[in-house]
Amino acid sequence: MTAVSDVVIVGGSIAGLRAAETVVRLAPELSVTVVSDEAHLPYERPPLSKVALRDPLELDDLVYRSVGELGRHGVDFMLETPALGLDLAARRVRLAEGELGYLALVIATGCEPVIPPVFAGLPEVYPLRSFEDARALRAAVADTSKSVAIVGAGFIGGEFASTLVKEGRAVSLVDMAPKPLGRFGAPVADTYAALHRDAGVELFLGRAVTDVAHIAEGRELVLDDGTRVRADVILVGAGVRPSTRWLEGSGLTLDNGILCDSQLRVSEGVFAAGDAVRWPNPRFDAIMRVEHWTNAAEQGRIAAMNAVNHIRELDGAVCANVPYFWSDQHGIRIQFAGYLTGDEELLENRNSDGSLFLYRRGQAVTGVLAFERRSEFVKIRAALRRENPSLRQVVPDAPDHEEVRIG
Repeated sequence: MTAVSDVVIVGGSIAGLRAAETVVRLAPELSVTVVSDEAHLPYERPPLSKVALRDPLELDDLVYRSVGELGRHGVDFMLETPALGLDLAARRVRLAEGELGYLALVIATGCEPVIPPVFAGLPEVYPLRSFEDARALRAAVADTSKSVAIVGAGFIGGEFASTLVKEGRAVSLVDMAPKPLGRFGAPVADTYAALHRDAGVELFLGRAVTDVAHIAEGRELVLDDGTRVRADVILVGAGVRPSTRWLEGSGLTLDNGILCDSQLRVSEGVFAAGDAVRWPNPRFDAIMRVEHWTNAAEQGRIAAMNAVNHIRELDGAVCANVPYFWSDQHGIRIQFAGYLTGDEELLENRNSDGSLFLYRRGQAVTGVLAFERRSEFVKIRAALRRENPSLRQVVPDAPDHEEVRIG
């Protein structure tokens, strides 16, 4: 059986939700179907790693408020319905129970966690991408006699480490990289590591997990230098991969994600948004893929706008945004805006309010990262929306170049 919807959105997270909201706002006469492999209506994911262990984590509190309004506008949420394939010529998405035709399609399937082989099949090993993951992990760590190890010192791992330490729990953080957040420069990595150490997190950096050993007292991670780390409960935050296997053989270009043009168009009438998208961002003249909530939300809006424009035979809009992310850890807000290629000059400024790092290529500022310094960050982020802003344009009262320490 083949059903038809004017706009089909595959993916029920933030990119898919923003896409549905945009279609309803711009073209309420169009029918919209959201296809999601989740059992739940779209819900907020950032709180999953942030909510204190003693506070309730209720799904009803996480579901986006706009979901009810979308339902009243006739948006159909097909839950527990994974997309299995795509027929571009016939304009149909293949599902287990048949096919779903479309006039325009928005792909927003995001990414899925990578579980290293050393952990495959072991009990009490958890990713943290979904509500079910969070509920299972919180139940596991409720037993205070169990040791907890986090593999991966990125933001998910860092946030949950912060949550545990806040509750007085001991936690170990293991990462293969000797410098966590190293792509932002050694001074940022050192500041991030010190933040965790000062809060009481035990760090094992530059070391890989080679085995998991069972002992009388429980379980241990065996690291490549022979170190053993207690790990009755293991949170794996070692990375993700684009959820694109269902698109293999469709004719779309898949290369570390879904390759789009600057309007997030993948093919005629097909657009994509979110963590799985690689697109040429004209703001930075670079092809990029961004795995952050704020980027997914913005791309969801743009992809849906262009889907509507496609149906109406209008020109599309370009996605030329400034990537942005934030994370709260140990009571400190970490924020970044911009885009880095790895060859930037790093300008560092520290004071009693926190640390501020500016990235510059030539005379143009391309990014900013801050530990606190919130009001300054907001102003600099706004300035970055201009093309190639100089240091003076970004920070009008900055000291002379010689007075800014180079990281």
